[in-house]
Amino acid sequence: MSDFASTIFIPARDNLRIKQDDREEVIRLCRDITSYSKKGIFSLHRTISEDELIKELAGYFNVLSDRLAKIQKNYPENMHLRGTISGAVEELIEFFTFAFYKYNFQLLRYDVFLKMIQILINADYLMGIFDCTGEIMRMCISQSSQSTGDFELKATLNNYRFLQKLYDQYVLLTQHYSGISINRGVFDDSANSRGNISFTKKLQVFESSLKKIESTLLDILVSDKEII
Repeated sequence: MSDFASTIFIPARDNLRIKQDDREEVIRLCRDITSYSKKGIFSLHRTISEDELIKELAGYFNVLSDRLAKIQKNYPENMHLRGTISGAVEELIEFFTFAFYKYNFQLLRYDVFLKMIQILINADYLMGIFDCTGEIMRMCISQSSQSTGDFELKATLNNYRFLQKLYDQYVLLTQHYSGISINRGVFDDSANSRGNISFTKKLQVFESSLKKIESTLLDILVSDKEII
């Protein structure tokens, strides 16, 4: 019995311990990615000097780069944690796409992301962009309340047009896949599933963001601060 235990159960026990340690490490790394991505988004919304913003973002990028490198190294042995990883990657995409849009007024493309994050999948990208649209909406409203002039109207209108085009593409997806479902990194076509409900709610939030920007544009016009 002793020999049997030493050849079968002890190695199995040790392997389970290693797996558990790896799992806890991946979860910890994902929490860090989520946390520092949120901090980055918060910094992008703050009214601070460019030098201060660059300093803050550089610090976040260093941490995120380190955590991503560790996850990508361990990912082949922890593919069963795809759901946990997807949540963190979605938050990271929200941060990166918002930062890129704020200074380039363009969408950071999927193929560009793949060069930075090898574990990225299209489901993560789609859901991350969903959340980014809310940040763009907040930026629009914040900028509109802090300034006046023709630039204010043009900037808000350009942001609105960008989001409207993006929204149309998401609607197009639902027309091709009526039951489109994305849940924990899994892309499916399954009506009334958890992922389908989540996708539908995010699309509704997206539509709500567009309406808020429309209201902002109307407020600018009604207040007689702008002339088209």
